[in-house]
Amino acid sequence: MGRETELRLMKTAAEKAAYALIRDFGELEKLQVSRKGFKNFVTAADTRAEERLIKELMKARPSFSFLCEESGKITRDDPNSVWIIDPIDGTTNFMRGIPYFAINIGLIENGVTVAGLTLDPMRGDCFSTSLGDGAFLKNRCRLRVSGRLSISEAVIATHTDPSTEFKIMQSGVITRRTGSVALDLAYVAAGKYDAAIAHNVKLWDFAGGILMVKESGGFVHCTKKDDAMCDVVAASSEKLLENLVLLLKDQS
Repeated sequence: MGRETELRLMKTAAEKAAYALIRDFGELEKLQVSRKGFKNFVTAADTRAEERLIKELMKARPSFSFLCEESGKITRDDPNSVWIIDPIDGTTNFMRGIPYFAINIGLIENGVTVAGLTLDPMRGDCFSTSLGDGAFLKNRCRLRVSGRLSISEAVIATHTDPSTEFKIMQSGVITRRTGSVALDLAYVAAGKYDAAIAHNVKLWDFAGGILMVKESGGFVHCTKKDDAMCDVVAASSEKLLENLVLLLKDQS
């Protein structure tokens, strides 16, 4: 079943939130002198972005429920249709003035992720996907995962503890620690990264990204801690994923 309408709603909501985030990002330099004011500003920017997303999505789908990073669960008339929202995935990057963060939205119906969207406000890149319909960049370029098979030649985005990352690097893997799981998964779907590995990841960071990787021909290994968190998420092409899972087991 196509989700074009829901994806348009997600894109419109994300773009409105992105406009304010870009403005706030430009104000950060002026606040560096005040540690307390700086932190409060970033928190307010995060909250405002989430409120904007909720407002726009609720206006279009008033019965749908929400699971948000800042606001938690918001149960509406339809508890089986749930928007999953992270207003700034990569908050540390945002508050340090590093332009690598994303707005992340997913839609879960009856426990299944059916659509996802990741918007990079600073580059204007919008990655979107819906179940059974593929994944796309800016609604035009179809995404495909990398075809690289050798783990020794792979570039892997990591969100692990330093000791695990060091052990992974010792195996000869080229790693990148970027600060945004959502963008990393989108980059895996687009073939920019060959794989991504993350530990202790919240649902709002990866729900849409996992679907995006799968719809781009990739595979995902996910070890759930509970319904809202995974101990380990690894995503890549099928063959590379087999080697990644073995590597992770070797490091455990």
